[in-house]
Amino acid sequence: MLVNIENAIIDRLETGGLSVRDIDIKKGARGLIYPAIFVSTTAGEYKKLGQVKYKCSPTIAVVAVFKHRGGEKERRHGVYPILEGIVLRLMLQDMGLEITPLVPVRFRNVTDKALGEKGLMAYQIDFKTSFTVTRVDDEVAVDLLKVGLEYYLQDPVDDGVADAEDLIEFS
Repeated sequence: MLVNIENAIIDRLETGGLSVRDIDIKKGARGLIYPAIFVSTTAGEYKKLGQVKYKCSPTIAVVAVFKHRGGEKERRHGVYPILEGIVLRLMLQDMGLEITPLVPVRFRNVTDKALGEKGLMAYQIDFKTSFTVTRVDDEVAVDLLKVGLEYYLQDPVDDGVADAEDLIEFS
């Protein structure tokens, strides 16, 4: 579900006229074309709902990274409308998924020294949502682990291309 949420957020921002040059699911903002938007799940909490169900409440971060333009006042006055637009585009949306609507929680300037030295400014907006996780049999859980380990997690010195490829169907 987390992948679906992240992809739906990206789609909603792209189709909403957010005119950026790079938008993706990532954490980190170096070596790209700016302005850019990054989406990542940064935390999550579970609460028991019954014998075989839990409520998962993830925090999804949307990071907007910009090149410094003009002076401090001009830069901030250019960034703030974009931050507000992101919040207004995403808040109270379920994007057709079985989740509670996204709720904005906080935003903050996350520009670190390395970004600042490159003339970049970054703001992070955190959103909360939730969905229900229901216990499944071991076979389904093992299949999910295999997909993650065998197809998505690559050796860091690898070429980044999947070493194996199969069509996988989950019931």
